[in-house]
Amino acid sequence: MGKIVLYNPKPNFDLKSKDISLALLFISKMLAIENYEIKIFSDFDDREAMIAQCSDAICFGITSMTGYQIKDGLYIASLIKRFYPKVPIAWGGWHASLLPEQTLENDNVDIVVRGQGEKTFYELVKKLENKEPLKGLPGLSYKKDGKVYHNEGRAFESLDNFPPIPYHLVNVEQYLYATEYGDRTINYVSSYGCPHRCGFCCEQTVTKKKWYSLSAKRVVDDIEKLVNKYGVNALSINDSNFFVNETRVQEIFEGIIKRNIKVRWGNANGRTDALLKYSEQTWELIKESGCYSILTGAESGAQDDLGFINKDTYVEDNLAFAKKCSQYNIKVIFSNLVGLPWLNKTAKELRFKTDESIRLTLRNIKEYLSLDTRHRALFFTYTPYPGTPLYQNALSLGFEPPKNLGGWGNFGLYVQRSPW
Repeated sequence: MGKIVLYNPKPNFDLKSKDISLALLFISKMLAIENYEIKIFSDFDDREAMIAQCSDAICFGITSMTGYQIKDGLYIASLIKRFYPKVPIAWGGWHASLLPEQTLENDNVDIVVRGQGEKTFYELVKKLENKEPLKGLPGLSYKKDGKVYHNEGRAFESLDNFPPIPYHLVNVEQYLYATEYGDRTINYVSSYGCPHRCGFCCEQTVTKKKWYSLSAKRVVDDIEKLVNKYGVNALSINDSNFFVNETRVQEIFEGIIKRNIKVRWGNANGRTDALLKYSEQTWELIKESGCYSILTGAESGAQDDLGFINKDTYVEDNLAFAKKCSQYNIKVIFSNLVGLPWLNKTAKELRFKTDESIRLTLRNIKEYLSLDTRHRALFFTYTPYPGTPLYQNALSLGFEPPKNLGGWGNFGLYVQRSPW
């Protein structure tokens, strides 16, 4: 079978990535079982070797979040274009899915895979291999003779419809790292999407407020394989919302316990309102299965902030959740954001709103820490992001978005983008 070369760009200029590229492994699932030669590279791999692999490749694929990954991805793509101009370059991931038109305006992008990529990328490879036209392939945008075309969208599917993650395509050992809950931790994703409507988040634009997950059995099978075959002893669960379905959560943790899988896990993202409704039996399973920490979007200590961003939770939920987790000796990471794009307010009023949000949020954090000194809080300045409900507010308040794909490479969570 033919060869595909895939690249996971560097996430930050001065930070070596340890993230296993689950996005690239996911789009390789269907191709791997047909024995295509799939070469997956990360930013710390030999770049000259990666470029050389493209000499006879069907295509070169890049996955990218908004930010430095775009800058690094464009640099590598430019090298591929220079040495092998006939090799098609396909981009996928969050940014390309949100802004396919602007992405394709760049000379180093030929094709964009939008949204869920497993089936779209598989069909793309088949068409490129057979030199067939790309017209009509759902979920694809592409350039032909200098003109951009957008095919119809592709419906999302259950993750159970696809083969297991082909971990054999990468050296798993180089993606293991130490955390508080295990010295051989690996990232893992068991679901896609989120059913909620937070105003700062683009999930609802890409997944239409739908949630797609692996079955509990498939999740437990994955974890067992990671532990027994690769010596993993901890998981960083990176789902956008892991705790959507309580029955599924119960079945996953019952499976871990019944199979006697020795693993700890942390960082799983969940909403306070959902988790507070869980039964005590479920909480016992969460603890017994090896839970070390849960990440939750507290967002703010000011209730009007939560209403403004359509969080659909209450400030009191955060304190109740901190108490619940302390009861089960579980650490919580509370994520918060400040500097929201309120309209129809003077500069003085906006400053006051921000100061008040910080004051109330810090007050809440002090309460969390009084319950358990391991609890932590993250602070972010609100970041305007395309495809989110609050994006138009940011534009109205003077935010100037990058005018091209390369400009988004300078964008990031830790650079303030709110002129108000």
